[in-house]
Amino acid sequence: MNSWRCLLAGCLIALAAISPAIAQVEQRAQTYELTLDDCLAWTFRQYPEIQRLRADVDGAIGTKVVYRSRALPQLFSQFTVGGRGGNLYNSPLIKTNSTTGAAMTNYSSALSPTAFSSVSAWFSQPLIDVGIPPSWRRGRLEIVIAQQYLNREVTDRLHEARTTFLRALYLRDLIALHEDIDQHLQANVRTEQQRLDAGTGNQEALKWARIQELNLQLELSNLRGDYFDAVTRITELCGLNLNEYTKAGRQLWLPKPIGELEYAPVNLDLPRESAYALKHRADLKLLAALIDATAADKRITQAGYFPLVSIIGSGLFIPQNDLLSRQTHIVQGQQTQSSEGRAGVAMSWQVIDNGQVTGRSRQIEAIRQGYEVTLHKLEQNVPRELAVVEGSLQNADARRAALVKSAAAAEENLKLIEKEVALGQATQLDFLDAQRNLLSVRAGLEDATYSHEIARAELDRVTGRYLQFHFEDAP
Repeated sequence: MNSWRCLLAGCLIALAAISPAIAQVEQRAQTYELTLDDCLAWTFRQYPEIQRLRADVDGAIGTKVVYRSRALPQLFSQFTVGGRGGNLYNSPLIKTNSTTGAAMTNYSSALSPTAFSSVSAWFSQPLIDVGIPPSWRRGRLEIVIAQQYLNREVTDRLHEARTTFLRALYLRDLIALHEDIDQHLQANVRTEQQRLDAGTGNQEALKWARIQELNLQLELSNLRGDYFDAVTRITELCGLNLNEYTKAGRQLWLPKPIGELEYAPVNLDLPRESAYALKHRADLKLLAALIDATAADKRITQAGYFPLVSIIGSGLFIPQNDLLSRQTHIVQGQQTQSSEGRAGVAMSWQVIDNGQVTGRSRQIEAIRQGYEVTLHKLEQNVPRELAVVEGSLQNADARRAALVKSAAAAEENLKLIEKEVALGQATQLDFLDAQRNLLSVRAGLEDATYSHEIARAELDRVTGRYLQFHFEDAP
């Protein structure tokens, strides 16, 4: 007797601890209806990481220009203006006194300030550079890589949003199922209480009925907690920040998933699905683009083995009269040339680089080989993943077909046991067994349907079909 009292007290304490917290959250939350299509559209449009990667695609255009700049001409210009004191050789001016005939030194003229200005320009255009073609190819691949990173993130987040939404529907149906069974248990408690008051029942049967109801209430509280976790994750995937609501003390704004878990049989053609996955998977395309990019980086690095030939030109212009400049005579009677221009062809070739080019080239090759190994593993794993999905679909189909036949029989059995308990022809143990049987069958049916839909979602992830989704109002 003491053990039953302890069990009943424990159930009451657990239920009292969980139910108020969930009820408080539900009272503070304001719900809005959300369909699966809207959930996927909001995730695609507003999830922060997707927005960041979408911006990276735009930034890749600038990176492409950086890679292509290797083939473009280079022009440098410099403007200089300043002043100096003294003459060109920093020596005093010697003059002869006209009266005495003695030589005199004029230091004031030697130290007189002189302003000067000049404009310089250099031009260079590569003629022969082995690294230019791979640089242009690498620039194009930069955009491809950024796009494939975005595609991979879109696939992962849309798959997570879909599975989380399906889980919310599954938990919602389970909650409704448990609430339906709870009504039967409450009616059973009232019946046992009436029988005890009439003197035809016993205290032990009433305790059993209350324990069954409390156990179901505890399961209901756990399911409601899981459902709350699912809808909050949906909110995060849709790009809404719950912290803003909690910090501001405002009412929570949570989605209310609408729709049903629809069962749609699927017949898989594994060779066709494998070929489709190898062609459309975002992660496979990303690795292929990274392999091509590292191959281009290797060729760019190996361009250091070859000479570089460029057209060069330079000019120096020193104004004579227009600016603050003054020409200095080096030799009396001879004018200096202030401005000049040069043009020609320059070649550079570093024959010995102490292994810099070779070492860097081998590092890039090791990275490329690592990408190839990973890509090869993923490609080999595609048929196995599809086989697992096919097995999950077949198991879900078989379970659902068997449970559909058992559901009707379990409902009829529970109704019969309820009548027998009310007449005193059946015990609480019989009612508990019938109730558990019906709950197990209905829950199994929901679980089979949920497993089937999750397998379908996994099929779309494995084959890369999430990238087929288009949203008209998406940026």
